[in-house]
Amino acid sequence: MQPIDCLRRLEFEATDGPESLEQVAELENLIGVQLPKDYRTFLLTLGGGYVGDAVAPCTVPTPFGRHIITQLHTVGKVIELLTSSITPRNMLCIGYGHFGMTSCLSFAGLDHGQVFSLDTEMRFYWSEEEIAQRPHLDQSIRDFFTMRGDDELPSRPWGYDNCYHVADSFNEFLSKLRRC
Repeated sequence: MQPIDCLRRLEFEATDGPESLEQVAELENLIGVQLPKDYRTFLLTLGGGYVGDAVAPCTVPTPFGRHIITQLHTVGKVIELLTSSITPRNMLCIGYGHFGMTSCLSFAGLDHGQVFSLDTEMRFYWSEEEIAQRPHLDQSIRDFFTMRGDDELPSRPWGYDNCYHVADSFNEFLSKLRRC
């Protein structure tokens, strides 16, 4: 399925329409590299906007279940978030959702072009007491904390404590999104 078709299925509403080449070039200048081609094409074709309440499964266990997104950011918002203190330095915050979910896109390194769910609530660090206070957690979330306690979680790069892989590319990310 083409990215535009994925977004139509979600009833995507562009905020201001396509981004200008100058805006995209400014972002690329600030990060020092060209954006992944599929994300760059998205910005120049559609720009940021609302996807409603959509979810995508992560490819690894998470302390929150599925990744939730409500909006894909405009270039201006991506630039504004470049100074985030919790986002790994090789990632851009490209969208957000409910419950502290931030969609991130890697623009450099071995995972260039991949999309991650950044858990700004930092649930990875919840104590056993905090988990016990939430008796209705989904079983997948309980399993995550059991794996964490048993030191059985898949290894992740340094600095990715609260990042969870969603897709290998922006287009794959869009194709995985479904209505809640």
